[in-house]
Amino acid sequence: MTTTKGLQLAAVGDLDNEKRLRILGVIDKLRELGVGENLVVVGDQSSGKSSLLEGLTGLSFPIASDLCTRFATQIVLRRAPANEASVRIMIIPGPDAQGDEETLDSLLGFEQVLPVADFDSDRFQKIFDEATCMGVPGPSTKDLEDLEKRFSDDILRIELSGPDHHHLSVVDVPGLFHNPTKCQTEEDRTIIRKLIEDYITDKRTIILAVMDARNNLANQEVFSMARAADPAGTRTVGIITKCDALQAGDEQGVLRIAKNEVERLTHGWFTVKNRSTQEIVDGVTIDERHKREKHFFATITPWTELKRERTGIYALKAFLGGLLYSHICNEFPEVVKDIEQLSSSTLEELELLGPSRQTNADQRRFLMRLANAYQQDVINALSGNYAPELDGDDPLKLRMHIRKLSDEFGIVMAQLGHAKMFQTVEGGIDQEFYRSHGESEDILEWIRRLYQESRGAELPGTVNPRVPENTLRQQSGPWKNIATVHIDTVSEVVRKFNDAVFISRISDDELRRKLTAKLSRGHKATHNNANQQLFTILNDERGGILQTVNHYFADTLSAIREKRVLARLKAAGFENGSRVDLASMVKGIHLSNEDQAVNDIYDTLKAYYKVALKRFTDNVVLQITERLMLGPGGPVKILSPEMIGDLQDSELADLAGENFSTSGMRNELTNKYERLQKALDIAKQAFV
Repeated sequence: MTTTKGLQLAAVGDLDNEKRLRILGVIDKLRELGVGENLVVVGDQSSGKSSLLEGLTGLSFPIASDLCTRFATQIVLRRAPANEASVRIMIIPGPDAQGDEETLDSLLGFEQVLPVADFDSDRFQKIFDEATCMGVPGPSTKDLEDLEKRFSDDILRIELSGPDHHHLSVVDVPGLFHNPTKCQTEEDRTIIRKLIEDYITDKRTIILAVMDARNNLANQEVFSMARAADPAGTRTVGIITKCDALQAGDEQGVLRIAKNEVERLTHGWFTVKNRSTQEIVDGVTIDERHKREKHFFATITPWTELKRERTGIYALKAFLGGLLYSHICNEFPEVVKDIEQLSSSTLEELELLGPSRQTNADQRRFLMRLANAYQQDVINALSGNYAPELDGDDPLKLRMHIRKLSDEFGIVMAQLGHAKMFQTVEGGIDQEFYRSHGESEDILEWIRRLYQESRGAELPGTVNPRVPENTLRQQSGPWKNIATVHIDTVSEVVRKFNDAVFISRISDDELRRKLTAKLSRGHKATHNNANQQLFTILNDERGGILQTVNHYFADTLSAIREKRVLARLKAAGFENGSRVDLASMVKGIHLSNEDQAVNDIYDTLKAYYKVALKRFTDNVVLQITERLMLGPGGPVKILSPEMIGDLQDSELADLAGENFSTSGMRNELTNKYERLQKALDIAKQAFV
């Protein structure tokens, strides 16, 4: 006669044999890191999902648990020596909890480790009630109306380790329902569907699609979801529950499904008989459940028609053992690849945190390394040595943005820098200075008015020396606003560059915030200095006498005057080759004293403006952008080893001191990386 112990060991053997143990052991280790295989049980509410889990895991789920399953439950069974046998219970926070530090701490603090002897059905029930810290009702909750939260994306994880367990991870998710009620809304239905889809679309998940024998297959939404997630059917197994609850005469339709004649599944169907609610109340044990199930399919017609290897929990376990092993072997290369990627990303996160910063020496050393790395980033950015993965408009392409702004500044100055548009000697608009929105006053008339309004003690026909200075000052009036906008834009580009560098170099949000705040003070000071420098440059160009040693001024002025004389001669009828009448010639080119003065002022202004415009534009670019904004001590070079070396210990502690959260994160990432490396070594040797 088969003993209870013998049945238990047989169940273990169904999933584990000597050939598979090594691979399953590897997967068991990898599963702890979230990259292993899972069985997920899906179906309608009250379809017998949790009872099926009882048969697979040996755990007695709370009575009528389908009605109160408000979150995913993951049961992980691990083979371990008797002296390591234990039960570990924890909550894995879902995405909704990540933004709430208080909730996150509460969920992570739920972890419990129990001796196996203390983990009975009553303790299991209590765990479900205690898991209400997820914010959802538990099995003992009576009033399910007017709840703020009825379902959670957190996961209750129960790990059982011991010598009698097989390697298995199975997940029970909330059951689907079709008709919303006061206790379960349409919004809840959407949440459950999304939760199920997240699990079954994972290509490493085996889908155990559960069907209540009493319900019409056409109404079982879970099978359409499984087909969408697993079109090839390589991951889906159909399971029919509650066969013993069918009315007499209804069996044939279910038998046809069980024989894979209706909904044809690649892996076919299995039938099981689980404990009923009454049997649970009567104290029927899991072992007794197995015996009753075996007797039912062996002796009760018409269920005896089904093949023995397709009925009962042991047949299902044996099949799942082979399916899991085959699936694992097929997916194993991708598993290794995922571990390598996860390991690489974890190392990157760890490197961003940098070494420990508990002491002043640690803090100074850390900031020194950061400053050196930052300076190298600046050198690369200013020399145009960009990383190939950067997008075309990436803020880290600093020199590109500065060159673009300088070019645009030069264009805007040339187009909009002059208050009045210059003319040709013939009287038309000089196209070099043309813009679509003109002025109401002609530039020559404007100069004539200034000349008349500025007459002083000078002799008739001569020009007050202040007039050329005043005309330049007014003609260059737009320069200040154009240059100010340019400086502001350059400053913003530099700020975005610094932000991008710090984001790429510093993962500690608090350190990044403090460092940005400290450097922003220097940035603001440089910006103010840049505006002061602009005032100086403007005053040099517009505030005093007109001065230049650039021969371009004299050459331009001479050329303008020559063109003006030739234009007047041509207007008087003189052409090359014509007879010259000196009296007529003089009369043709002679101007009144005022006209001559106006022309001289205009010609001088135009020639000098060209020189001053180029000089001013270059000075803004060289003295302000390059020397102040991008030069030593500027906002892109202020973070330097010299600056870090000058910090007092108290400043170091305030700036780079490590808080508990950062220290904890470093320890967590270090442990995670070490586990991943160990898992990678194990995984690579799995098939050796």
